[in-house]
Amino acid sequence: MRAEIAEVVSFLKSLVKLKNNVKAEKIDLFGKRLAVVLQEKFEGHWYPENPSKGQAYRCIRVNNLHQQDPELLRACRESGIKYSDLGLPWEITLWVDPGEVSAPSWNPENMRSGMGASNPQPHNRTPIPWRNKLWVPPLPEAKPPNGTPTINNNFFYQ
Repeated sequence: MRAEIAEVVSFLKSLVKLKNNVKAEKIDLFGKRLAVVLQEKFEGHWYPENPSKGQAYRCIRVNNLHQQDPELLRACRESGIKYSDLGLPWEITLWVDPGEVSAPSWNPENMRSGMGASNPQPHNRTPIPWRNKLWVPPLPEAKPPNGTPTINNNFFYQ
């Protein structure tokens, strides 16, 4: 579970860094607090033998209807960051499952401004994968050892 949470934290910290609204020390503290918050939430809802069990509970989702994810909000409060300063895309979904973290898609044109979002309207563009030109994490040279989560970047909304 810790490796998967580390992937989520790394991904979200990278998105926050794109907007450059938050000091590096605060971003690091946010990441640490988010890791603790997610660990607490996922405890008792983690099933390596059946990864899809509890999947909806472990989902991190921000969209027009759910503009603030409760775990992200808690990590912001505990690290002294304004939620609006995260500058997250107005729609993002992260699935956190044993052995895999997936971010179905997000459109960089829908990134929130540093001033926060003002109920953006849904776009009718074809979604693109989160591993796009704006953020590509370094890939290891060798295959990860067994038990290391992989990132599924072939998951799209249809």
